Amino acid sequence: MNPSRFSKRGQRPENMGARQGIYTDVAGAPFRIGDTVKVVSLSDDTADEDLLGCQGSVFYFEYSCGCGQTFPDDPMIGVRFQERTAEFWKEELAVLGE
Repeated sequence: MNPSRFSKRGQRPENMGARQGIYTDVAGAPFRIGDTVKVVSLSDDTADEDLLGCQGSVFYFEYSCGCGQTFPDDPMIGVRFQERTAEFWKEELAVLGE
């Protein structure tokens, strides 16, 4: 994946290598891969404000980017918005269609 397609939270310096996302469901994670979610809030200033209110689908879980995640219940959650992917905390997202 091209790092420039990630939000500020997901950007990694070139020398840090590939992302370590998990692209399958994780028991205990707050969402399932493929869930349709809406960005309902932003917890800090590293989030992309232009995505507030947007809908996307859960694409991956990230536990190793150094943002304070805990396994399995508090990952950074990669959400795909058409051609763009951004990362969010669970409290920033709401599942749609339930």
